[in-house]
Amino acid sequence: MATKGLKSWVKRLSQVELPVLAGVVKELNELTGSDDVDVNQLSEVILRDANLTSQVLRIANSAHYNPSSFPINTVSRAVVLIGFTGVRAICISSMVIDSLLGNEPRERLLESMAKAFHAAVQSRSLIRRTNDEVKEEVFIAALLYHLGDMSFWACAGESADELDAALQKEGMSVRDAMTEVLGTSFKAITRELANIWKLGDTLREALDPPKTLPPRVVAVLMGEEISRNAIKGWDSQEMGETLYKVARFTGLDFSQAKSMVKEAADEAASVALTYGASRVCHLIPGSKQIEQAAPEEDLRILKSDPQVQLSILREMSNAISENLDVNTVLQMALEGLHRGIGLERVIVSFIQKNTMFARYILGEGTEDWRERFNFTIGPHDDNIFTYSIKEREPVWITAPFIERHKHLLSPDIVALLGKTPCFISVISIKGRDVALFYADRSDFGGSLNDQQFESFRHFVLQTQSSLELIANKKN
Repeated sequence: MATKGLKSWVKRLSQVELPVLAGVVKELNELTGSDDVDVNQLSEVILRDANLTSQVLRIANSAHYNPSSFPINTVSRAVVLIGFTGVRAICISSMVIDSLLGNEPRERLLESMAKAFHAAVQSRSLIRRTNDEVKEEVFIAALLYHLGDMSFWACAGESADELDAALQKEGMSVRDAMTEVLGTSFKAITRELANIWKLGDTLREALDPPKTLPPRVVAVLMGEEISRNAIKGWDSQEMGETLYKVARFTGLDFSQAKSMVKEAADEAASVALTYGASRVCHLIPGSKQIEQAAPEEDLRILKSDPQVQLSILREMSNAISENLDVNTVLQMALEGLHRGIGLERVIVSFIQKNTMFARYILGEGTEDWRERFNFTIGPHDDNIFTYSIKEREPVWITAPFIERHKHLLSPDIVALLGKTPCFISVISIKGRDVALFYADRSDFGGSLNDQQFESFRHFVLQTQSSLELIANKKN
């Protein structure tokens, strides 16, 4: 049965077509809207997805976010340097593009996405004139102003074919076509998705404007108007009227306003390319012709990357000069083990008295480990963790070792981790055991090797050294 009506379309898009996007976007917005969130919680959400991690780091190192060109090698550092709202903007933009742009996207989707990027960059350019602190919030609101349109053209299948045909009928208005096919409007769908996905007050107010518009909402609506009228030509009557509004909002004269808007149009094409949407660049008026980027390889299967290892180790060694705290160092180590060495399931657990519990976790299938990874390591306990603590150095729990020492894998450990070869090491500060690293390759990869163990050892030693420096500085 064909989908029809607002509730039906919102349910289909959120729960059937885009459930992963909906879930992660909602979680990111809840995190960045909380006063209690820390850098590591946001980093952990990003690091669950290898493709998103790659996108965040690539965009964070682009000229817009990192004009100094000093490389940002970890998600943790990206959050610190760019800020929560900036990284949130990168994540949501990347996920929307990745989720909606398939192998053969419809032309109408490309047109909607081109307008979205154009509007987002124009809005960000405008708000910088009045309040630079909300520029990323404004960018996201403008980018998602047509979320309903983009989601429909990406996911609606036969209904999209039907609407496309209706829109081409002579004498058929857009409103009538949508009423006939959808039983609702794109704007209504966007408004509901914005509420359900918790996309923020700026977008909500732009979609349902209050009597008095704050500058951030004005910037979103004006950016959207620019993207719509630029298609008619920079010298069109509609664009001229819009440029007078831009001049009044920014305090520039007409000529300066036009130059600013044209510069933002060219920047929009560059931003779209950075976000992996090269197929929309030619649809942004005034943009330069840009070659399509080569598709990225599947990042689910982790591989060792010596350059990533070296970069993260170097950043960890600068813990004091960079004013890093203990949690950030541990998060960076986690990234190094996961992305640098290619260890798939990685845990940093904290030790309190005779108990260890998971603090930071990465890897497929580890969603519930924060609750379940909780083991006793007292003087009367005998398991792989107490064994590694007694060794006082990194240990490699091999398959033959597991076969010979079955008693070290309790039923609880086997139920959670399996009988999996792994690396384990305790981290101590001033003679006190404070944390324990666990890492394995059970999901996509294969067996562990000598080179990986040596790299694991390097990260353990660097973590130990960095934490000792931080502890000594406090005294």
